[in-house]
Amino acid sequence: MTTSVRYRATLAYVGTQFHGWQIQRNADRTVQAVVEAALTRFAGAPVRVVAAGRTDAGVHADGQVVHFDLPEARGRQAIREGANTLLPGDVTLLEVVEARQSFHARRDAAWKEYVYRWSRAEVIAPRDSPFVAAISRACDPARMADAAEALPGTHDFGVFGVRLPAGAAPPTVRTLYGVAIEEVGEQIRAVFRGDGFLRGMVRSLCGVLADVGRGKAPPSRIAELLTTGERRLLAPKAPAKGLTLSRVHYGAG
Repeated sequence: MTTSVRYRATLAYVGTQFHGWQIQRNADRTVQAVVEAALTRFAGAPVRVVAAGRTDAGVHADGQVVHFDLPEARGRQAIREGANTLLPGDVTLLEVVEARQSFHARRDAAWKEYVYRWSRAEVIAPRDSPFVAAISRACDPARMADAAEALPGTHDFGVFGVRLPAGAAPPTVRTLYGVAIEEVGEQIRAVFRGDGFLRGMVRSLCGVLADVGRGKAPPSRIAELLTTGERRLLAPKAPAKGLTLSRVHYGAG
């Protein structure tokens, strides 16, 4: 009897030309579909890939983690290099390691980290443009940081998630371990670390933070949304291109 071997891989991708992570009937180019096709060709047998989290259309990843099973043991370098020769240039396996058979990329994740980037530059260079959202030079990161102070902790973040039918809606309580607003040159960055994120949650939060930074909403707006759940107080979602899944952590610490 042949036993499959489980592997854990870290991958990066530029989300611009992908319709998100998950395979969809009406979208022929998703990250999952492309990675599964490459690994299936490499292995000579169907391979299913499970990710730590699903990213939406246009969202990038520097440290997405996946697991998959191969019908026989292969060297980790051989898997990485073999798959990368079959992958398009906007997605790459960074690392492949053998994992215990019970390892699950999503269920075993302790926390995930997302980074949102805005640029206050008068002109954004082409190499930066796919990865940052433009924002007014007058945007005040101190106001954004004041608003973000309401986010760490366990809350019902349902108001910030995509509205789904009652039967399909997941639980909306999540824990954010930290939210930091950083200035890096002409960029403003929001870093979110939490045990899980609702679909659309980070972009929705960043839309509100951007309005606060521009003076279009008070710094109390985040706390008000968490308390009331009033969707009429939301701002338009921040553009997908500014968002990157930067890291997935496993184990304690």
